[in-house]
Amino acid sequence: MRLATVLRGRRAIAVAATVVAATAVVGLGVPAMASAAPARVLGAGQTGTRAAVPWSRVGPGWALAMFSTRQGGEGIKPKAGKATLYLVDPRGGKYSLYTWRAGSAGAQWQLVAWSGDARRALLTSGGFGTREQVHQLQLRTGRITSFTLPANVNAVGYTRPDGLNILVGKGQSYSTGTLQRYSLSGHLQATLAKVYSVSQVAYQPGGATLAGSESNGLALISNGGGVIRKLPVPGVKYGCDPVRWWTASTILASCIVTSAPGPQLWLVPASGARPSALTPARTHPTFDAGDFNAFQLSSGLYLNGYGACGTLVIGRQPARGPEQMVSVPGSESSRIVTATGSSLMVERINGCNPGVSLVWFNPATRAMKVAIATRGNEFGVVGIEPYFVTGKY
Repeated sequence: MRLATVLRGRRAIAVAATVVAATAVVGLGVPAMASAAPARVLGAGQTGTRAAVPWSRVGPGWALAMFSTRQGGEGIKPKAGKATLYLVDPRGGKYSLYTWRAGSAGAQWQLVAWSGDARRALLTSGGFGTREQVHQLQLRTGRITSFTLPANVNAVGYTRPDGLNILVGKGQSYSTGTLQRYSLSGHLQATLAKVYSVSQVAYQPGGATLAGSESNGLALISNGGGVIRKLPVPGVKYGCDPVRWWTASTILASCIVTSAPGPQLWLVPASGARPSALTPARTHPTFDAGDFNAFQLSSGLYLNGYGACGTLVIGRQPARGPEQMVSVPGSESSRIVTATGSSLMVERINGCNPGVSLVWFNPATRAMKVAIATRGNEFGVVGIEPYFVTGKY
C-alpha cells in the first residue's frame, strides 16, 4: 500500500464538487484584511488571524493544515461543518487563513500542495470519474482562482523552487502514466516523461530536476522534459516512491522489494552510483511492516511505517539492533508530517472514528505541544502540507 492511498483514505471528504469554469474567481469565505506582518511567532494553543502571520519567518518546520468541523463516524449521525485552512508554526501556534462555510463546495476541497514561495495553496475537487478542478488560494489575500484539467489528469503539486508552475500526472494513480507541466492558469507547457506511477515525485530543491517512479527504482527527470538517467535499486521489481532529496545529491525512496511484504527505505544517488539501504527489509513480524518516510533528528533516525490493521507507526532505528517503537500520547495511529532538529510534527489519527489532531512531539524528552486539537466527533485535520521538505534535519 502506498502512502498517498493511506492519506487520502483517511482524510478524504468525497463529495462531487460544483464544476468551476476555467480561471473563475471564487468567493466562498470572507478573507481577513492583510496588513504588515509582525515578527512574533505564536505559541502552542494560540490562534491568530492572517494579519498576524510573520511571513518573513515562514519556512521549514511550518505547515498548512485543512481542518474540518464536519462530524461523522461509526454510530454518529453525519453533520456538515465548516473547513478552515490554518498555517501552523514550529512552536505549535496556528493562524486562520481562510474559512469555507458549512455545506459549501469549498469545505470539501482537498489540500494538495503549498508553493515554495509560501504564497499559494493548491486544492482540488472533482475527480473520481469526473474532470478534476484545481483551485489556488492566495494565502496573503484570500483570493481564489480555479481551472479544470482534462480528463484523466490530476494535480501532483507545484514545481520548485517557487511554485511558478503546476506538475500533473496523466493516467491512473499508481499505474504507468505521464508527468506534465502546466502553467498556473491551466495551460499545458511541457510533457516531461513517462513514469511507473504518477502519484509521487521529489523535486530537487533548485527545481531543475525531479525524481520519478520506475518499476525497478527511480528515474531522474529534467523539469524541461526528458529522462536524464534511470536509477535502479537492487531487488526492486514493483516500484519506488521518491520521498524527498536526502542530501544535495541523494534521493530518499520507499521501495517495494521482493524479500519483504512492505516497503524499504533506500538512499539513491542521483549520479547513478549504487544505492544503499537506509532501513532493513522488515521480513520478520514486528510492529513495523515497512517504512515510507524517515527523519534524522539529533536524537536518532525516526521512521514512519505501516502497522497492523491499516495503522501507521513511528519507530526509532538505532545504528545497531532492532527498531524501537515510539508511542505518541493520545494516538492510535501516527504519521510524521515534518520535523525540526529535535521534534516531530505528528498527525494523531484515531482508528474507527474521525478526529485527527496535530501535535509537536519531542521523541527524546516526550514533551508534546498540541497545535490543532479536536472536539467531539469532528473530522479534524483532513489534509496537511508541510513547507517544502528536503534534507535530513
